[in-house]
Amino acid sequence: MASVVFYMEDGSTLVHKLENEVTTIGRHPDSLVVLTCPSSSGRHAVIKLAADGVYVHDLNSSNGTRVNGAEIEEAKLKDGDRVGFGDVQAVFYAGNPPAVLEEKPVAPPRASKGLPPPASASSAANDAPPSPSAAPPAKAGGRQLSPVRRAYGKTSANSYPDTTESGCMSAIIVTAMFVFAFVVGLAMRHSKEMNGNLLSDVMAKVTGSMPKIKIERKDE
Repeated sequence: MASVVFYMEDGSTLVHKLENEVTTIGRHPDSLVVLTCPSSSGRHAVIKLAADGVYVHDLNSSNGTRVNGAEIEEAKLKDGDRVGFGDVQAVFYAGNPPAVLEEKPVAPPRASKGLPPPASASSAANDAPPSPSAAPPAKAGGRQLSPVRRAYGKTSANSYPDTTESGCMSAIIVTAMFVFAFVVGLAMRHSKEMNGNLLSDVMAKVTGSMPKIKIERKDE
């Protein structure tokens, strides 16, 4: 007969034989398996016996139900599967549990819902791609540079363009444009008000060739 061994928080173990078609699990006292761990919900999950095997079904618990580290809504159990109800760990056995129970299993790392359980460390190491060849050792008497320093070691502050000259040239151009616009505006205003040419009037003023107009007041 299939059974589940629960490893409680206080260090005790609970062996529950799956005699009922539906086994309720949670902190609610009406549950067939009552869990006292605060991370378990009142009605956390159920284990169902079906014609094709044994299934565990999560009841929208707060901290979820996991099988071999993968969070599930419903999953078919295989012999030796680790099932987590919140922080309570359990082991499913297709038959009777061994006479000598193993120590409390370590909870597998959590995986996303619907994904297969994470591979073991040994298989991950075997499947890992070969590491790139080691970097050549530093020359004698010199310091060994990090990969970043080796990649950018030839870059120095002198390699960046000097923007000081271009900034000064831009300032000169802007100033010249401002002065040109001011002179053009002044010339247009002089032409409108004095009906004359600003440049020729200024030259005449400087050279003293501009005629002087004397206004006399006539007494009646």
